[in-house]
Amino acid sequence: MKKKSSKLSKLERNRFSLFTDDLDTCIICKKQKNDINEIFRGRNRQNSMIYGLCIPLCRKCHTRITDNYELESEWKIKGQLKFQEYYNKTTEDFIEIFKRNYL
Repeated sequence: MKKKSSKLSKLERNRFSLFTDDLDTCIICKKQKNDINEIFRGRNRQNSMIYGLCIPLCRKCHTRITDNYELESEWKIKGQLKFQEYYNKTTEDFIEIFKRNYL
């Protein structure tokens, strides 16, 4: 298994969310969180951490979102809208960073 870089470890430790200040409670069902999920995965995982596009989830809600394309798409749309609003950016700015438009 590949070792995490110190940069990635630091990003993971310092994750924050534009959606909530409470990273200890699942944003959906309000139970104790098990994971902090990056809304944009894969090549955009680090961008999600950098820009606060992370949400705390319990294991059940995490599985439900990642296994359901429609729910995952809803969160990606919410993430793009929140990014554009919070950082005062355009859709073109979002595409430049995340390489895709989800709206």
